[in-house]
Amino acid sequence: MTTPSKSMLTEAIAAARAGDRARARDLLSRLLRADSSNAEYWVWMSSVVDSKRERIYCLESAIKLDPTNRAAMRGLVILGVRTPEEAELASAVKIPRRQVAAITKGPAVGREVNVPWKVIAVGAVGVITIAFIYGLSSRVIAPWVRSLTGRQPYRPASTLPPPSSTPTDTPKPGTPTLTPLPAETRVMRTPIPTELAGTPLELLIENSVTPTPLLGVTPNAYGAYESGLNALIRGDYELAVEFMEQVIDANPNLPDAHYFKGEALRLMDEIGNAIMAYDRAVQIDNEFAPAFLGRGRALLFRDRDAAIDDFDRAIDRDPSMTQAYLALGEVYVEDKLWVRLETTMEAALEAGVTTPRIYIYLSEAQMMRGKFDDALENALEGSANDPSMLAGYLAIGRAYVTLGINTFDRGNYSSALWPLLTFITYDQTNHRAWGYLGRAYVSLGYFDEAITVLDTALEMEEHFAPALIARAIYFTNQGDYEAAEVDFGLAYRHGTQNYDLLYWSSNLYYLTGDYDEALKNLRLALTEANKESKRAYQELKLSEVYALRALIYETNPDLRGDAIRNWEWILGFTHVRPETRALAESHLAELTGRAPSRTPTASPTPTATPTRTPTPTRTPTSTRTPSAIP
Repeated sequence: MTTPSKSMLTEAIAAARAGDRARARDLLSRLLRADSSNAEYWVWMSSVVDSKRERIYCLESAIKLDPTNRAAMRGLVILGVRTPEEAELASAVKIPRRQVAAITKGPAVGREVNVPWKVIAVGAVGVITIAFIYGLSSRVIAPWVRSLTGRQPYRPASTLPPPSSTPTDTPKPGTPTLTPLPAETRVMRTPIPTELAGTPLELLIENSVTPTPLLGVTPNAYGAYESGLNALIRGDYELAVEFMEQVIDANPNLPDAHYFKGEALRLMDEIGNAIMAYDRAVQIDNEFAPAFLGRGRALLFRDRDAAIDDFDRAIDRDPSMTQAYLALGEVYVEDKLWVRLETTMEAALEAGVTTPRIYIYLSEAQMMRGKFDDALENALEGSANDPSMLAGYLAIGRAYVTLGINTFDRGNYSSALWPLLTFITYDQTNHRAWGYLGRAYVSLGYFDEAITVLDTALEMEEHFAPALIARAIYFTNQGDYEAAEVDFGLAYRHGTQNYDLLYWSSNLYYLTGDYDEALKNLRLALTEANKESKRAYQELKLSEVYALRALIYETNPDLRGDAIRNWEWILGFTHVRPETRALAESHLAELTGRAPSRTPTASPTPTATPTRTPTPTRTPTSTRTPSAIP
């Protein structure tokens, strides 16, 4: 690189870091016009272009020029263009050069290698202890959200506001949450500068997980073997097939040569020929695990059950084969086989396979099985081990939001902000991330941000029930009960009838005076609460149902005794929100004559007080002792 080029690149990088994306793009465009074969230029250009498609193009261009460019490869994985499994073939693995003669077409045999070449094993290398939070002030977050949703052009802030010097329980959106994460997660909360929001995430991380090496490589004297591997790594699959066929012509009994031929054919979408190559490798050596993995990947296009069987066979032969566990994980997630997913990922960890994606898959399985604390722990562990893995941030954010829903604890919603904001900065197309972020904003009372985010989620997927529930809660708090009822109705139609939906729709019916409908939903919510295996969650949910039901009973003098019993049940619990316990004590004192009479104004809901007082439209029918008595 000439001195003027170095100077221009330095200026471009400085402009990118200062938030002057237009200037950085201009300088990098001039550099690329002068030398389009410089991979570093393409990587930096990916950080200042506007669209995801442009970022992908820049990173793919860098990979074509430099197949070992780790930053570009990790960027493509983060953007979802390449999976970790695909990335293994184009990772920064340096295959030791053999002492071989030049390769020409036709069978070619090189000289013996003087130094033994050990088989490259599969494993996750390096444990990183970094994760991120965002330092966005309340005056910055709303324009930032609008920029991501297309409401106005996004121009990153040039400076960061100073972090708060005192801890707060419910910070404004995007501000650092000073409550420490659990110590066992080993996550350090380090802010990402806002001016680098467009920079590939991996460039902001000092350390990163080493890419997974190629599977199945064995010591080999054939020069064509090394040339075939190099072609495979470069993505020149046709040439890789040619070289592996040369090796097979010279020695047809090498299982790894047939395997690598199959890999090249599979990546060329020649599935039938790839399966035949894998079959031959298995016939030669039935204990050669990579061949079963490769054949399983190919069979996914034809016979899913057979593919799963092959992945299992690969693990039986090599219990430490990371890629086989990940392949099973992908299948089980797609098929929603959560028990199998949890069992398989736990088996991987027991076998010493600790690649970060294993923890994320395990977290997802535990989330779907109601093991929310375990899900959060594993999401944090996986993300800490590889901060460049974007899926980790979504898993953490989702876990915190789900814990907030199940515990009525606002602190969990605060903790969900930093991972969800990080994820959305790098992937603005995931409706789930927008939906979870919207729920966090609603529950924290950040309504301006919430409605923008939730509308974005539902524009992407109009039937996404969690976002519908969150928006219904938003409308309830704004006093727009009609809109809230519409969204709750859509959530019932397109989602699962769970406690969250039943409780909050009951709250809406209570506010509108439709007590019969409220009591009907509360009975169903009681059933859902009693399914909780964790006593703390069960008591929290039951206490909220009893509080809302008691308020309804108080509207009918004939149900005064029922109201008293519900308040008493709340006070018999250990795990109750302080405000709900205080509400129970005050109402019980009033109903039993131990305190001066007053007009109740408190609400058992953890959100803002309704904007208007509802007028009862009917008297509820008597519902005696609840079916679930604590």
